[in-house]
Amino acid sequence: MKIKVIVLYLLTVFFVTCNSVQTTINEYDESENTEIAAKSAPFSKGVNFSDWFETFSAGSIPFTKYNEQDFANVKSIGADVIRLPIRMHSMTKGEPDYIFDPLLFKFLDKAVDWAEKYQLYLIIDNHSFDPVRPTSNDIDKILIPVWEQIANRYKDRSNYILYEILNEPHGISDARWGEIQGKAIDAIRRIDQKHTIIVGGTDYNSIGKLFSIPKYKDTNLIYTFHFYDPHIFTHQGANWGEPSLVSLKNIPFPYDSSRMPRTPVNLLNTWIPSAMNNYRYASSPKNLYAPLDRAVKFSIERDVPIFCGEFGVYMINSLNDDRIRWYEIVTAALDRRNISRTSWDYYGGFGLFNTGRGGSFNHDLNTKLVSALGFSPPMQSKKIERSINNGFIIYDDYPNHQYVNASFWGENTDFSLYDTNTDKGEFAIRWGNASQYNVFSFEFLPSNINLEYLVQNGYFLEFNARTNHPVSFDVRFVNSENETSVPWRMRYTITEKELKPDGEWYTIGILLSAMNEHGAWNTKTQKWLSPKGDFTWASVNQLQFVAEHSDLTNTIWFDEIRITK
Repeated sequence: MKIKVIVLYLLTVFFVTCNSVQTTINEYDESENTEIAAKSAPFSKGVNFSDWFETFSAGSIPFTKYNEQDFANVKSIGADVIRLPIRMHSMTKGEPDYIFDPLLFKFLDKAVDWAEKYQLYLIIDNHSFDPVRPTSNDIDKILIPVWEQIANRYKDRSNYILYEILNEPHGISDARWGEIQGKAIDAIRRIDQKHTIIVGGTDYNSIGKLFSIPKYKDTNLIYTFHFYDPHIFTHQGANWGEPSLVSLKNIPFPYDSSRMPRTPVNLLNTWIPSAMNNYRYASSPKNLYAPLDRAVKFSIERDVPIFCGEFGVYMINSLNDDRIRWYEIVTAALDRRNISRTSWDYYGGFGLFNTGRGGSFNHDLNTKLVSALGFSPPMQSKKIERSINNGFIIYDDYPNHQYVNASFWGENTDFSLYDTNTDKGEFAIRWGNASQYNVFSFEFLPSNINLEYLVQNGYFLEFNARTNHPVSFDVRFVNSENETSVPWRMRYTITEKELKPDGEWYTIGILLSAMNEHGAWNTKTQKWLSPKGDFTWASVNQLQFVAEHSDLTNTIWFDEIRITK
């Protein structure tokens, strides 16, 4: 018993001592270490175009979120590769053949065209995964047919196109995954002997699983891994995974005992306290670089190129200077080891812009971070705030990329941005089978929008709609939700009075000044807030269509959504 007490005391002293020492930037200097290098991939550095093709169906791809100019912009800062995550398995028509919705190829063809035009390598990444649910042992039943279709479609395109079998397999044995991945390689090669294939190991493409990947006979392969060490620094603020790290913030990098925050109370009974106690050790140069050296060892021993497909720091709760330092150190380490990379992501919470919502390439880039990634950002000019004193289109065949980004919530919802049952033009929106509170929305870009002038001058929200059955839903404008803003709502309820259930198209106009304040749902506290008159038209974050009152079992079509006089 005394021995155990002494050991516990020594361990306590050890951790206290560790936590009283500050790690300095100089300790990460590897400028003299140039002896080891991985086998080269055909590209060097780039970004992930996330949250574009990562949807529950081809019909919900927000295609106008990115356009040709984004490819040109990425090329201009010195990138030579884009990794394009695609939720492929959701883009099919299901069993038994898993045939792709033609819409996927309509949009993916444009991305391939733009990549080739700007001589950017484009990694078509099968991002069909759930971070919590394990990879299925019979995933080959869908993996094989989807890759046969991709290979058939792009077998004759240039060498700029690459295929990545599956993002972050996990919860599946190394042996079974190795077998399935080998089958996918063979399926592609029966059709396409030209294009490079990217393969990876289990445990979320961890470096530690590289050596568990079989020695495939195919010689036109690149082996990938992801790098997010230390996790409590790179993922502080993340609202996914177990446990949620929303309350974790301000962890410094490098380690600094004087700046270490306390473990949030709601995380005390999780693995986080242990990770916090071990943070100085986990974030030390030795422990940061050792996995990368193992990746290089794998590359040398197998004589194969390796590639870091994802790395980054979530911006929501991390301090900007610490985030930039991490990128400087990790990017330099990858460069010294000749490891190609694509950071996660371009737009988004790990992105290159000052906020996770993206913004203007010439006004809103986080230039220090872009430079830390080894790119050459353009000079940023002062942003002139846009004055909204005229109506504008929100949706007209496609979401208006100058103003909005479209999305929807509800995995089993029947939703499409591109239904061909239209009132005018090529496409209309289809929405049905939505559970109560499910929503489709238009987020105003690049930041909140000021609609005060339009409200004061008699403007309407107007849209065309049709349905065959009685429906009831809300249309609402929503303020931002953050530490200083509550997501107050201003709504109007649509019933069969405005939208008759006869299958005919109707134009519905809602006077902005006639809408009613509804209240707010506070995500952080998980509480409903009754209206207090605090909604502001000066800073509107989203326009939402929501099944507020009950499940929406019937289908509604929408077209020509606009704000007009």
